[in-house]
Parts: sequence; structure tokens; C-alpha cells
Amino acid sequence: MSDTAIKIKNLSKVYKLYDRNIDRLKEAVNPFKKKYYRPFYALKNINLTVKKGEILGVIGRNGAGKSTLLKIITGVLTPTNGSCIVRGKISPLLGMAAGFNPELTGLENIYMNGTIKGFSKKEMDSRLDEILSFAEIGEYINQPVKTYSSGMNARLGFAVAINIDPEILIIDEVLSVGDELFRRKCYAKMEELFNAGCTVLYVSHNVNSVHEICSRAILLEKGGSILEGPPKMVTMCYQKLLFSKPENQKEYLEEIIQLNKNDQKKKDFMTLPEKEQKENLKVEQIKTEDKKEEKKQKAFLIPNFEPKSTIVEKNFDVELYDIHIKTLNGKRVNVLVTNEEYFLSYKVKFNEDVENLVFSWVFKSNIGKILSGVRYPGKKNTLSTAQKNQIYHLDWKFTCNLLKNTYYADIGVIQLKNNEKKVIIALYDAYVFKVQDADIDKNSESYWAVFKMEQRLENVKITNE
Repeated sequence: MSDTAIKIKNLSKVYKLYDRNIDRLKEAVNPFKKKYYRPFYALKNINLTVKKGEILGVIGRNGAGKSTLLKIITGVLTPTNGSCIVRGKISPLLGMAAGFNPELTGLENIYMNGTIKGFSKKEMDSRLDEILSFAEIGEYINQPVKTYSSGMNARLGFAVAINIDPEILIIDEVLSVGDELFRRKCYAKMEELFNAGCTVLYVSHNVNSVHEICSRAILLEKGGSILEGPPKMVTMCYQKLLFSKPENQKEYLEEIIQLNKNDQKKKDFMTLPEKEQKENLKVEQIKTEDKKEEKKQKAFLIPNFEPKSTIVEKNFDVELYDIHIKTLNGKRVNVLVTNEEYFLSYKVKFNEDVENLVFSWVFKSNIGKILSGVRYPGKKNTLSTAQKNQIYHLDWKFTCNLLKNTYYADIGVIQLKNNEKKVIIALYDAYVFKVQDADIDKNSESYWAVFKMEQRLENVKITNE
């Protein structure tokens, strides 16, 4: 039990539903204790164990009981039956309000939240600058929270939650608002918490983020937990249920429940290829009409579209700058077109002599999953020595095999000496770019696949300025 963060046993939450307000009074004064209500099970007989350091995804359709479960775990609600034992300091983000008092200013709410969680004013003073810097709401921090937009509420709530050293972080759809650059900033901060061993309960309708972030997932339906297992399997079953025809839903529900009872089938499922996984679950295809564009899409540049989550790691006096993507004829762009070729370009200046260099880069999804890149030494991305005051210009040619979304690039230079790697300089989330929607058959196998770009090392061009 020492490695258990949350233990839930036979937990149920029942609400009384009355058809008329007068029925409440009738029930209260009835001498025979006659019941005038209908019981509604928001949660029914939930059993769940979450280990310390685990990232658990909680998914389900609207009204499935996700938020109710999280509110019981955080102590906002009490269960009707069963027990919920929590070991560790909880930092919850339940919806956009994030527990703020709308009449107080943002600054007052920061200190109030800190006090509730057991921090002194001095301790909150030491965290204030980091919270304000992360939230990015400027002078509005001194205005009442009731004047904030949902995005401002979410940014401030997230900034407070992650800067109070949580042992258990609970996130309920709070990352569905705000601009995409801020969402990436949140995911980057969450990665730090994951690596530090923080337990996370993550609720989202974004199945891709659940699949890529979480180590395990559960599927709730009508208050019950109908499936628990690997995120990929759970999210596929969720999509199957979500997009199925009404006449097939009862059959699918029974199939999912039976799958949940068969541990061996769960293990076997994860060893199947992508196509067989879909066939195994009988996932229905969503029929869409292809709409061909009259004009060919073109890459273009969005001015001032820059990442907010860049982290620099540096162990030598080296500069990495002028990072951009350009077309083959040299035009700078940050909105790309699928299946076209581009250069990832940047410069590295050495202010001291450095030996045994390896140039590297990766492209990542907006939640931090590595999709493609060059991370290992090869003939074309390795230099024996870089001398002081030398500037190297690198052009990496690649084909954009990505679907419509926002992506990030990590760029670095590594020293490989005696089979040991040491970071010379690395910029995480160094560059951000978008990919336009493409004319792709969404019923094709490629639409469901994880997209990876297989780069060839000979595509890199390194010039010494």
C-alpha cells in the first residue's frame, strides 16, 4: 500500500431526482417516510487503484461520471457508498474556475489557494513570480476573477496548481481552452511533473493526448467503469462507442465489458498491428466525403508565431540561433503543406573549441511526443572539431509527412566522447510550426496510424561561414 496514491473501493454517488419541488416537502413531512424521488447513479460501484507516479487517463462520454469521480477524490463531494483513500498532497484543476472566488482579484486568489493547501504567505511569496510569469495575464492579476475570460481563468489556475509542488495533480479538461502555444507550455510543464514522479489523473476528450501522455486509462459509461487497460486500447473502444450507430451501441457496450474481464485478451491486443487492432475491435469507419480543393495549397509565414515553452540547456559557450523552416527556393514559412519538401535551417556559433560534435533535431507533437528526427551520430551529422569563432549553417531537408496540427522542434548539439553523451547546447521547443489540412482519405489506414518521418542523414547540408 505504500506505493498507492489513490485507493477506491465499491464507490457510488447517488443523487435524488424529484419531478416537482413540492415532492421534497412531501417526503420530509411524510410520517411513513414515503420516497418521492428517483435515484440517479452518477457513479456506481467503482473500484480503482492508482499507484504513485502513474499517469491515469479518465475518458467517457458527457455525463459518464468523470467530473463526479474527480470531485470525490479531491474531497469536493462525499460518496454515497464505498470509500476513497488518498495519500499525497492534491492539486486539482476541476474546470475553468479552478476553485477561484470570482469576487477576489487574481492575486488574492493565488494567496487564498496557497493558504487552503497549507502554504504560508512567505512560501507563496517565493512562488509568486513564477506563477505570474507562467499565467501571462499581466495587469489583470489585480482585477476581480469574475472579469476574466475562460482562457485567463484556466491559465491562472494551471499556473497555481503546478507551482505548489503537487504529489497528485488532477486535470479536468482545463487544457481545452487557451491558445495552442500556451497549451504546449502546459504540456511541457506537465512533462517535468511526470519525470519528477507526480501522480496524475488526466480527464480529456482528446484521445490522442490520453493515448500519448497516459500510462493507463479507464473508460466510464453511465457511472460505471466498463474498461481499464492500455490507453491505446481504451481510447479505441471509446471512439468505437462514440461514433457507433445508436442501434449498435448496446452490442458494443457488451463487447467492451467482456473485453474488460479478459486480461489475456488485453495483452494480446497490444501485440497486434494497427490494422488488426481495429479489425479486432470492429471499429466502425466514419464515412466522409472528400472535398478536393480548387487551388493547390501553399506554405506561408505567420509573423510572430513563436513558442512560449522554450527551455535552454547549455554546458559550453555555444550559440544556436536563426532557427526557421524554408521552402526549397529559400522562402521562410511556418505553415507547411503535407507531402512537400522543406529545409529545417539554423546556425551554431562556437565561442570555444569543442571536439566530437553530433548535430541533432526532432519534431514533436503539441503534447511532446517525438515523431521524427535525427538523434544518433552518423557520417553526415558528426564533426571531429569545431574551433572558436566558427559558425556552422545547417540545412536539413525533409518531407512533411504530417497531418493538420501544430508541431514543435527540439534542436541540439551533443558531444560524444568515450561512448558518453554530453549536451553542448539544446533548445527544447525551439521552433513551432503548423501543417495545413490535406486532402486525405480519412477512411484510409494512414489516417489512423502514428505518423513518422524517416529522414536520411545525407539530406543534411552543413556549411562553415
